[in-house]
Amino acid sequence: MEVRVGSVVFSSRFDSGNLGRVEKADSFPSDTACPTSTTLSNAPDYEFNVWTRPDCAGTEHENGNRSWFYFSVRGAVPGRLLKVNVMNMNKQSKLYNQGMAPLVKTVPGRTRWERVRDRPTYEMVDNQFILSFTHRLLEVKAATTFFSFSFPFSYSEGQDLLTQLDQRYPDTATLTPRYTHTHTHPGTHRHTQVHTHTHRHTDTQTHRHTHTHTTGPEVP
Repeated sequence: MEVRVGSVVFSSRFDSGNLGRVEKADSFPSDTACPTSTTLSNAPDYEFNVWTRPDCAGTEHENGNRSWFYFSVRGAVPGRLLKVNVMNMNKQSKLYNQGMAPLVKTVPGRTRWERVRDRPTYEMVDNQFILSFTHRLLEVKAATTFFSFSFPFSYSEGQDLLTQLDQRYPDTATLTPRYTHTHTHPGTHRHTQVHTHTHRHTDTQTHRHTHTHTTGPEVP
C-alpha cells in the first residue's frame, strides 16, 4: 500500500510492510513554512493515525493477530516532529511497560535500526490498543524514514543470506544422503521445501559438520 496525505507519503510496498489505512489526525504546516517555537517544542508538527493489515490479510489464513507494523514515511519537512498513532494493535501493555519501543531508520542518513528516543504511550479505546510514538525527522532532504515493531528480516534478506552461504560452501550444494562424502569443515545444503501462494519458495538450509554419507541400498 502507498498513500499520500497532503505532502506526506506513507508506504508499505516492501517485504513485511503491512499498512492498511492512514488518516491525518491533526493539522500540519506547509512544506515551505519556517520552524517556529511551536515546531521546536514537544507539540508534533505532523500527526497521523495508521491502521495495519492483519496477518495473512486477504487469504484464507487471515487472522486477528495485529502486533506487527512496518511502514515508511517520506515527503515531510526535515527536522519536524512526527507523531504516529497505531490504532488497531493487539493489547501489548505489558510489553511496552517493560521498555519496548518501535524501531526507526532513515535512508539516507541513519541507516541502522535504533529505538525511537521518546518513550511511546498507549491507551485502550473501544477495546482497541492504540500505540503512540513521536520521532524528530532528520535534517536530510528527500529522505525516507522507516518505522517497525521490531527488527525486520525480510524474505529477500533471507534469500540473500542463503545465497551467501551457497557461495561460501559451493562443494555442499549437491550433497544428499545418497552421496558418499566426508568433510571436516562446516557445510550447508539448501533445498526448497514448499512454494507459497505468492510463488515464493521456502528454503531449508541444512548445516553439516563432519559426517559420512554412503550410496547404494541400505543394509538391513
